[in-house]
Amino acid sequence: MTHYTLGLNIFHADSSSCLMKNGKLVCAFEEERLNRIKHWAGVPLLSINECLKYAKIKIEDIDTITINSNPYSNLKKKFLYTVNSKNLFFNINSFLKRQSKKYSIIDEIEKFYKRKVKAKILRYDHHLSHIASSYYLSGFNEATGISIDGFGDFCSLAISKCKGKNINIVARTFYPNSLGVFYEGITQILGFENYGDEYKVMGLSAYGKPKYQKKLENLIRFDENKFIHLNLDYFLHTKKNFHYTFDGIPKNSKLINKKKLVNLLNIKFKDLSNEIIKADIAASAQKVFEKIFFEIVKKSLKYNKSKNLVLAGGCVMNCLANGKLVKNKIFEKIFIPYCPGDNGGAIGSALLSYKKKINLKSFQNPYLGIRINKKDELIYLLKKNKLKYKKFSNFRELNKDLERKLINKKIIAVFRNDMEFGSRALGNTSIICDPRLPDAKKIINSKVKLREKFRPFAPSILYKKVNKWFERSVNSPYMSFVLKFKKDKRKLVPAVCHVDDTGRLQTVTKNFNEQYYDLIQKFEKKTNIPMLLNTSFNKNEPIVESQKRAIETFRRTSIDFLNIDNYLISK
Repeated sequence: MTHYTLGLNIFHADSSSCLMKNGKLVCAFEEERLNRIKHWAGVPLLSINECLKYAKIKIEDIDTITINSNPYSNLKKKFLYTVNSKNLFFNINSFLKRQSKKYSIIDEIEKFYKRKVKAKILRYDHHLSHIASSYYLSGFNEATGISIDGFGDFCSLAISKCKGKNINIVARTFYPNSLGVFYEGITQILGFENYGDEYKVMGLSAYGKPKYQKKLENLIRFDENKFIHLNLDYFLHTKKNFHYTFDGIPKNSKLINKKKLVNLLNIKFKDLSNEIIKADIAASAQKVFEKIFFEIVKKSLKYNKSKNLVLAGGCVMNCLANGKLVKNKIFEKIFIPYCPGDNGGAIGSALLSYKKKINLKSFQNPYLGIRINKKDELIYLLKKNKLKYKKFSNFRELNKDLERKLINKKIIAVFRNDMEFGSRALGNTSIICDPRLPDAKKIINSKVKLREKFRPFAPSILYKKVNKWFERSVNSPYMSFVLKFKKDKRKLVPAVCHVDDTGRLQTVTKNFNEQYYDLIQKFEKKTNIPMLLNTSFNKNEPIVESQKRAIETFRRTSIDFLNIDNYLISK
């Protein structure tokens, strides 16, 4: 008998859906790819529809719907905080609104499909779902699991013991204390106003010096009991007029009191626009983040002596901190999934519903966005846009041509096979070029991506060559770790070596992505460089999701060639 489970991330940023069939993960989609609104946080109706369409089923065929949020989680903590709050009425009102919203999900789905949802609804704790999305994908039989984010179900940190198919949360940090709130607040102060801009702070931090670290440590400290303790004198998220918007475009009110922070740092308001000072604040905030992060990881050993660590939650998108965990060797093995953020909660909640039946080594494939590129549609679009094209018999023949063009300094966009699930392009929806080009970073940032000049690019490197190019060796198939290049290699690949001599590497194996592996291998044979520059295929927008979008983005940027399936397209 066939059993379908629909996993959902709803009313958190990066809403998403996944579909499981008899315990097997079939496909997964992020709503932002489909509605073209970054970090969309509403009900993922379009991605639900894609899941159903791929499986050729209807909404009434779904047996179970899982949600990565449970209104009953930490209910006692929520109640006690609310009744003890100075803004009692405001907090009660806000709490009731959020709760009612969480219960309206099924109504919205039924309204969209105009059909009755027959599925059993299972709600799982937000952080339990996070940890499940990492542990069940790791292949480990036991591990310490840590989830760190802004907030989810009134909690910002959870530490767990993972053994067999069981996950037992043994410690938490509750609202209003949060490492994610600290880093997001600094992100806002630096002028990066959009939700999810924290990666800009990471990139900028390499250009600064941590001269404000000691002063920023007045905002947050490690606490032996709470793990994270915020100095609420500097934060605004407990104030009456503060609001989170996680329905539609995610948006937070200002998290940090700018006046108090400026006074603490002994600077002026106008200094927050000074690029040198901004870089120094970013570097300082990163150091503070890492200090708290490492203390949490070390403290987790008190609860579980495992040599394996699995991480999830928005805070573990901080690849700089992850890379230093590798260097510090607190754990022998560290796993971070391709979907550590809220998007992965859809998969985590679905896996929890199947935990007694799942194979712990069967979910590491990130290419879950199933797409069927229609040849007739493609040819029509190419002719309509007056584009030139050549078809190759197979990807190996195609790669021979791509390799020659890469060596000739061409920038190439690829849109092929299934779409990556998660925030990072992993070779199927990417912009690639020769990492030896000294001006590639400037060209792609300014003429293709339309983003800040300080933003780095990732090296996609053959896994077996990591130890020859980086000071440490780690398997990083999902771009989870930043490592330092070896001294004698840095000048060889200026396009992917950041100003601090680091790279956020993606390790590539034949089993992981044979087509991408074959291309990098061909490039290495001609250049002795076992890597390519890789960045997401987009232009200051969500990653492209269709042939039409790929062609539109190609036409309006300085990309030289576009590869769709076995077609190579030029202007």
